[in-house]
Amino acid sequence: MELDGIRKAFHFYHMTRRNIIDKRFRDGGIYFGQPPILEYLNENPYATQKEIADHLGISPPSVAVSVKRMEKSGLLMRVCDKNDARRNNLQLTEKGRELLDFTHSTFDRIDDITFEGFTDEEITVLEDFLKRMNKNLSSAADNK
Repeated sequence: MELDGIRKAFHFYHMTRRNIIDKRFRDGGIYFGQPPILEYLNENPYATQKEIADHLGISPPSVAVSVKRMEKSGLLMRVCDKNDARRNNLQLTEKGRELLDFTHSTFDRIDDITFEGFTDEEITVLEDFLKRMNKNLSSAADNK
């Protein structure tokens, strides 16, 4: 089975989407890796950097660099843990919540553009294919 065309289409789609998101984020003053941190803090107020790193599967130093940049930009703030003064928790600021709303609307707009002209049935079929592909990849990863 020849998959070169599909491979190229996936790659082109991924790069095109990423470039559009990156440009919109830059225009909005946000870096590509920041939305997952904003989202996690929105769902888990007062999380630690280690909890964020563990959840996102990235290194603690990477989180530290992003957190420092985000704190400097006023997107989040450190809050001393009530039970352990040695521990700093992170909390979104109002500006951070506004930027999270901006990222949601950016993704919604890109999704609207991406799926323009698709029927509900076509979207469901695509979703089913992608779920199967992810399941296959997950199984392969589990069986290293």
